[in-house]
Amino acid sequence: MHRRLSLLAVLAAVAFQSGASEFIATNAYLVGKDTIVADEQWVLTGLAETEGIFKNDLHILSGNPLHLNGTFEGNISGMASTDANLAGTCLRNVRLSGKTVKIDGSVGGNVMALAETIIIGTNAVIEGNVRLFGTSIIQEGTIRGNAHLSSARIVTLGGAIGGNVKVVAPDILIPRDTTIGGNLSYTANKELFPPEGAVAGTLARVVPEAQPLFSTARLTTKAMWFMAAFLAGVPFIALFPMTTAMAGQLVRKAPWKCLLVGFLASGALPVFGIMCVSSIIGVPLGVLILASWGLMFYLSRIIMGLVIGTLILRRGGTSIARVLLAMAIGLAVIYLTTVIPSIGVPVQMMVLWLGMGSFILALLEKRRLIIQVPQNLRKLEELRDENYNPKEDSQ
Repeated sequence: MHRRLSLLAVLAAVAFQSGASEFIATNAYLVGKDTIVADEQWVLTGLAETEGIFKNDLHILSGNPLHLNGTFEGNISGMASTDANLAGTCLRNVRLSGKTVKIDGSVGGNVMALAETIIIGTNAVIEGNVRLFGTSIIQEGTIRGNAHLSSARIVTLGGAIGGNVKVVAPDILIPRDTTIGGNLSYTANKELFPPEGAVAGTLARVVPEAQPLFSTARLTTKAMWFMAAFLAGVPFIALFPMTTAMAGQLVRKAPWKCLLVGFLASGALPVFGIMCVSSIIGVPLGVLILASWGLMFYLSRIIMGLVIGTLILRRGGTSIARVLLAMAIGLAVIYLTTVIPSIGVPVQMMVLWLGMGSFILALLEKRRLIIQVPQNLRKLEELRDENYNPKEDSQ
């Protein structure tokens, strides 16, 4: 029976390896013009330039610019730490993210992009629907389907769009040569007056309703985040009581030091992690750094919640119930402040920097104490040997 199961496992592994998927990790993923790639590609690389023909899907993560200049008969899913550019032809769907995303080729399906800056160039032709999320969006190409553009700063709505358009942005610019075949609904700071004949359908401004400061929906969301943080904090405090206690003491004794360390770490760690990911040799280290940064980002609230709750309760014992009550009170205070826009962001930044800084300093202090233990034991042994008298034992 065991032999049969082993044989089936081997056959399944061989079938998986010989299937239509190929996993590649390399410093540079370069595909020439005359190259035909038949298998589905899963690629982790430092640099990517593709000019060949891809018969199947391409899933790629690049630590540097990602250039997609070939012909893709399947779907494309790409992520780059810097720029992601599509100048080739994709017959199906495209999903791209990076610091800057630019599409200047043709897409037979739908497009979804997430980046700081998104550019749909003048040569771009997209047959399906488009969903773009960025800080700045520039649309100058041809979109046959519907378009949903959401920007934190500005949207330039040009080119030709055959379907309906929905835009959410503080500022919206519509050049004279823009043509929209369907309806245009927008959410912006001011009224929009497009050029005559630019919109074939209806023009409607959507004014977001001002929600009350303490609405039921907002408080419900904050309550869910509070419960998630509390449930995560219970095992953390139970498993790492010494680290948690040391971090809390450091916040009270050296707040400015914790603030400085947290400020530097919150900005430097993600940058250093992304730099490591740009090289295939540094990918494991980069992933570890980014994961550690994300973990400390979340744990900072738990540490500061415990500190705030302890200050509110003052004295009253150190039982586990008392500690959990203090953490619950502190987390409730932190999440309630996020409801108030004027103080929510500053409070959250202070919580992040103080919590992350105290956690890092507590780990360093704990490491120093662990290193000192053998030294202290050695000193105790030396004192014992000095005071040892064999004559007393013989008597």
